[in-house]
Amino acid sequence: MVKIFAVFVFSIFVLSFSACEETSENKEKTELVDPTEPTDPTEPHDPTEPPDPPDPTEPTEPTEPENPCLAPDAEKINSVVIGTYNAHLFFDKMCDSGYCSSSDFESVPSDSEYNAKVRELAESVEEIDADIILLQEVEKESCLKDLFEKSGAYEYYFLGEQESKASVDTAVMTKGKITYRHLHPEEIPCSECEGGKTTFSRAFLEIHVELGCRQIIVFSAHFKSKADDDAPRRHAEAAAAAKILKKRAAEYPDALIVMGGDLNDEPGSDTLKPFESDSAFMRVADELSSKDQATYSYRGDAIAIDHIFWVKTDAGAYKKGSAEVVKDAPSYYSLGSSDHAALKATFEF
Repeated sequence: MVKIFAVFVFSIFVLSFSACEETSENKEKTELVDPTEPTDPTEPHDPTEPPDPPDPTEPTEPTEPENPCLAPDAEKINSVVIGTYNAHLFFDKMCDSGYCSSSDFESVPSDSEYNAKVRELAESVEEIDADIILLQEVEKESCLKDLFEKSGAYEYYFLGEQESKASVDTAVMTKGKITYRHLHPEEIPCSECEGGKTTFSRAFLEIHVELGCRQIIVFSAHFKSKADDDAPRRHAEAAAAAKILKKRAAEYPDALIVMGGDLNDEPGSDTLKPFESDSAFMRVADELSSKDQATYSYRGDAIAIDHIFWVKTDAGAYKKGSAEVVKDAPSYYSLGSSDHAALKATFEF
């Protein structure tokens, strides 16, 4: 009996020893190779490891640059059309503020009303026919996305969402790639405001675009309305915007820089003074008659409150005679479902 037990124990020992040897062999096979040690050149290259650097003494085939615009023979566009359009209270189908009656600011369209709004805006955008369009009064990204998809004319879009309930925000749709965006939420100087500071009433939306191997920087602006007037804030917005534009011109001398939007004031006003009194800027519609540059009807008077300003740099220039107000009819100062007409201009490189 003792012999049988001893044989049994010995068998278990032998089997355990064999298993340990096999485990040890497998472990050795699966251990990672020390990257500092040379490897057998006949072994296949591990795709997770970076390839060996090329021998600098060996000739190499020319490779395409990662950015095709860096190639010596890169094709560049000769001009770009930039437009601005106030979409006029482009709300979605939800009441976010809790106050959506006929007398309130926010409205809640029905499905059919919302779809009609999207369709009409898309038709207006098509009529404007800009490579980059600056928009105002768009409530949510979902609204902008619906317009973007319905239009089908653009490759990228971005909304300067303020994230407050029922806010109507600035936006951009562009045929070129967006490489940078900034909402400028910072405080700005305002000597007549409480505390000596204020902020932009809507996002002063800065978008950098690469289109046709050209660098373009656009700003979509919507300054404080006169409906619940706060003139000092509107003047502060304009002064801060002018300062930002000149700063960008110094930082990006190879970029075309354009600001457009609903500035809620007319030529010759204190709001537009920081731009009109500075030779660094040009208001593109200045060459039009007062009637032809009007974008809004206020109490029967045709006035220009939507503007495009070009920051004068060597990177591009306004094409003289290209400024155009896009509206439903010669005697109308609106376009589609908006109470504003649109404005566009061509810039050459």
